[in-house]
Amino acid sequence: MEDTLEGLFFPESIALYGIPRGIKPGKVFLLGLLDQGFGGPIHLIHPSAREIDGYRTYQSLDQVPGPVDLVIVMSPRDTVFDALDQCARRHVKAVILYTSGFSELGDETGREAEARMRRIARDGGFRILGPNCMGVLSPDSRIAPFPGMPKTSGKLGFISQSGSLVNLFVNECSNKGLAFSHVVSIGNGVDVDMADLLEWMGRDDKTLIICSYCEGTRDSARLVRALRGTTAHKPVIMWKVGLTAAGSRAAASHTGAMTGKVDLWNSLFRQFHVLDVYDIEEMTDLAMAFYNLEPGGAARVVIISGPGGPAVSAADAVERSGLSMAVPGEESIRRLRALLPPTGTSLDNPIDVGLGASFDVGLYQGALEIILDDPGVDTVVILGGGASTEMSADFVQGIIRAKAGTDKNVIAIAYPGFVQIDQKELLRPLYEHGIPVYPTPERAVRAYARMVRYHRYRSARG
Repeated sequence: MEDTLEGLFFPESIALYGIPRGIKPGKVFLLGLLDQGFGGPIHLIHPSAREIDGYRTYQSLDQVPGPVDLVIVMSPRDTVFDALDQCARRHVKAVILYTSGFSELGDETGREAEARMRRIARDGGFRILGPNCMGVLSPDSRIAPFPGMPKTSGKLGFISQSGSLVNLFVNECSNKGLAFSHVVSIGNGVDVDMADLLEWMGRDDKTLIICSYCEGTRDSARLVRALRGTTAHKPVIMWKVGLTAAGSRAAASHTGAMTGKVDLWNSLFRQFHVLDVYDIEEMTDLAMAFYNLEPGGAARVVIISGPGGPAVSAADAVERSGLSMAVPGEESIRRLRALLPPTGTSLDNPIDVGLGASFDVGLYQGALEIILDDPGVDTVVILGGGASTEMSADFVQGIIRAKAGTDKNVIAIAYPGFVQIDQKELLRPLYEHGIPVYPTPERAVRAYARMVRYHRYRSARG
């Protein structure tokens, strides 16, 4: 069997086996392909229907004319093996098995059924993703498991043992300007598993950052090899769950995963510099940092702020994270003194532009431009905003204008509720210009510091 997953990510023709009539869960696969604009043939398989939604329908895969690369099986559990036998006869490249009701039930019957699936796939020369999975999003190939998913591709890959978290994480990242190369829901991982996908995305030129939601593995040795080979040249951000007794039981009933002991996983993360996270917020924070920020330089940070208290907290966060607070040069101090009011401000780092900057947001842009010109500064964290919606929009545009002339890092902080406006729409231009926005300086600095440490590890390896 070919050691490739090309049939999953780059199919030229697709069959939907067991597609239902009417509005039922399996119909979303057709709607997803149509919404993405998949350019190849889409064949519908139904045991009795002759037509569904205006598409000709075949009663078996054997009747479909021409080659079929990928088959998405959504038929009832008792029809799955007939479907897989047909896939073997048609020499398909890959199968996405949406159908559930196997090892996640925790009985021997389900485990034996999955062993039989592996044998059929091995003998038939194709790969199986699933069962109990949602499938694949690959914007460049115009394939998606349901409609409304992003159509623009990027450099972020996501591997998940939860189908629902695919939707949650993709939406969260898309709202923050991050785009995906490939997204995969593994399900039970009867054949294609976390290790396969880590290795494949590790080789994929478009995927530069890999995120994963991992409940467990059936083959720890293969996962170790995959992590060793991948983390040496690409960051792997892993949300490992099932590390408590309650979580382990939940994972077993969700995908049939064997979760393992917390000490073993922590040792694995340390050994291979896997970036372990504890929730979707932390995973998104790190993804934003790797996606948008440059790791070079000495990670010398300047904080620019209007409010005083958050600036002090940000300074603490910088030093606790092992980064250094930059010392602005004499020329920067001279220019700041000429820009800022003489009272209610501070020229030291953190640079306090004063609360009056809420009514004169040009002070933020001016201070940011001065500091970005300073050769002793690598990264600027900017906290603040305008006193009204219009002034806050000007504040955002000022950050964008200042950042346009430099490749140095700018990180914006937008405290929820600091200004009572629609922050999602207000902040969208920052995300679109590759400027990450965090709700607190502590979260921003933690993510940036972990990115810096990972790249230092990479550099040390040569």
